[in-house]
Amino acid sequence: MTEGAQQAVADAYTALKGVLTRKYSAVDVAMVEAKPESLARQDVLEAELVEAGVDGDSELRGAAEHVLRLVHEHAPQAAELVGVKLARVRAGELEITNIRARGAFGVNAQDVQVTGKFLIKDVDVEQQPPHPR
Repeated sequence: MTEGAQQAVADAYTALKGVLTRKYSAVDVAMVEAKPESLARQDVLEAELVEAGVDGDSELRGAAEHVLRLVHEHAPQAAELVGVKLARVRAGELEITNIRARGAFGVNAQDVQVTGKFLIKDVDVEQQPPHPR
């Protein structure tokens, strides 16, 4: 991503946080920013947003969609969510179990060759609506 694109995404995210701070001061995104991969922290933030009544807030939605559009435009690979991604794997055996993913692909495998046992089980994916473009 170019420096200009990075700055555009950063500015859009700052604007989004500004809307949150101004309109929903009880909602704190810092815990998710500190550990964005934590589903537990994402769940807490989601609950706080619901409790704050953000549903239907067109200004907040517009700011969030602007961030997503910029990320999709300048770094589409950053928006890809995959629980497990395998590419060009050669193995005698391969076992993947207990995958939990939200708004993502559970397992994405491309060009995988396994000569023996190949097991994928217990994959739980909670789908979310696609990001706006």
